Amino acid sequence: MPEQARPQGPDQALVGFMPNEEWDALLAGVNERIERLEALADGDTRQQVFELLNGIDALHREALRRLVRLFKDGVLEQVVTDPAIHTLMELYDLLPESAAPKAKFPTIPIRAVAAAPPPPVRYPHWVPVLAHRDDLAPSGLHDDLTIDGAPLLLARRGADEWFALDAACPVDGASLRGAQLSGYTLSCPQHAGCHYDIRNGARIGGGAGIACHPVRVEADGRVLVGLDMDFTPALPSF
Repeated sequence: MPEQARPQGPDQALVGFMPNEEWDALLAGVNERIERLEALADGDTRQQVFELLNGIDALHREALRRLVRLFKDGVLEQVVTDPAIHTLMELYDLLPESAAPKAKFPTIPIRAVAAAPPPPVRYPHWVPVLAHRDDLAPSGLHDDLTIDGAPLLLARRGADEWFALDAACPVDGASLRGAQLSGYTLSCPQHAGCHYDIRNGARIGGGAGIACHPVRVEADGRVLVGLDMDFTPALPSF
């Protein structure tokens, strides 16, 4: 039997799966249940439920980010033409720029309940930046990294000291590509007298500093940078 041609476009119906009308009803039902949870009188129970939902959300977000990274160019743009996949990618901020959000598929408001507006939700994760530590020489600087769409630079001091910082100068957002590293001092290529301490991102002499990120070197030599994580600078105590 010849394979039946699959309809194309944003309203295609996938044979053998939930039709789009049922998908819309499912979204509406989930949204209604979450609104009921928000109205629970028992604040402790409500908070625990939303903490659980946020944990599940973090699991899904990390798995989907890894999955999308495996897609070849153009694949994501093709699969998001399906309404269900479009909604899923929209929920986790993974839609390609060419795919504008569709108001007909509402997002599900999974959020923690608090008296004050909650801080932005972070999703800590490690991103590999070097296949092996020897790919960057001691006292070397890798200034053309792009991680999760943001420019970063990676610095190595000696054999075992690693530093990762945002690669934009806080003065005006100019790129730090082409910066010079001397000891622990990073010199901005765009502004004379603009220097930063790579150990904590502080601007030498005062002013806004650069955000820093933790770095991890695994047993096999692979180097990873941590994003959306707390950073504690390793500075001498004297």
